[in-house]
Amino acid sequence: MDDLTKKFVDALGRLHQDGDPDPLVELFSDDATLNKAGMPHGQSGRDGARTFWEQYRNVFGEIESTFHHVVTGDGIAFLEWTSNGTLSNGSPVGYDGVSVLESSDGSTVDAFRTFYDTAAFLEKQTAIRS
Repeated sequence: MDDLTKKFVDALGRLHQDGDPDPLVELFSDDATLNKAGMPHGQSGRDGARTFWEQYRNVFGEIESTFHHVVTGDGIAFLEWTSNGTLSNGSPVGYDGVSVLESSDGSTVDAFRTFYDTAAFLEKQTAIRS
């Protein structure tokens, strides 16, 4: 799980830097599930992973994440992080969250869940509408 988690962090960094979702998509199994806070019906499979990560990246102009704690176990990893950057409209944004990776074989992600401070986005939307 340690190797898969490192690959995930590296691939996410690449997505942040150059917008390329392929390294992340390649880490997901064909029947993987992806869910995030505020989305009760998530994405699935590699096509779903591509959609998930493209939609995520399109929210931001610039973004980077710092991982504070990463805990891996048998088939599971917990990643605690802070992300800072700008939204696609140029507004600054910073927020904290936790992501969970699950893998049955340690080589692909079978389930991804992420939980984060959605208030950071609501505040920006309110300010934009005012």
